[in-house]
Amino acid sequence: MSLALPENLTDTVIAIRHLADRDAEPFAAGTTDTAVRRFAHLPTPHYTAEIVREQIRGVIADGLREGNLAVLAIADAADDRFLGSITVFDIRGTSAEVGFWLTPAARGRGATRRALDLVAAWTRDHGITTLRARTEDTNTASQQALERAGFRHVAGPTPEISPSGETINGLTYHRDLA
Repeated sequence: MSLALPENLTDTVIAIRHLADRDAEPFAAGTTDTAVRRFAHLPTPHYTAEIVREQIRGVIADGLREGNLAVLAIADAADDRFLGSITVFDIRGTSAEVGFWLTPAARGRGATRRALDLVAAWTRDHGITTLRARTEDTNTASQQALERAGFRHVAGPTPEISPSGETINGLTYHRDLA
C-alpha cells in the first residue's frame, strides 16, 4: 500500500496530513496530557520536540516510504492547527490497524470520528477492506469514538501487549470498508 496522502484529505472541519516540523512542539506537548499518557500507549515513553522531529525524518519517513506505517497529523481545516495524531500500522494484506489521540483542546468536537472517517476512505482507496483498532477496556471515550465512526466491538477484554509494550486488558474493534 502506498502511504502517500492526497493533497487535501479534509472534510472542511479537520484535515489529515503528514506530520511536519511545525507539529513537533504541539505533538510533544500533547503527549504529556494525562489521558494521552494513560491510554495512547505510545512507543516512546517521553517525547520532546527534537525527538518528534527526528522521528518525522526517520522512522515516520521510512514507514511512509516502505508502506507499513503512517503517523499523521489531525489538523484544524481552517487554520491547520495540530489537534492530534492518527496512525495506520500493522498492515496485513487488506487489513490495517489504526490508533489515535487528541490534544485536550481538540476533544469533544467529533474530531476523532471525522479523522477515522477520512482515514477509512483513504485506506479503502488503497485496497484496505478492514480497519482494526484496539483500546483498553477502561477507555470509554475511545470506545464511544470508535462506535460513532462505525467500528464494532469484536473481541475482548483480553490481556494483550500494547504498542508501548505494556500489558493491557484490550478490546478489539473492526470497521468493514468494503
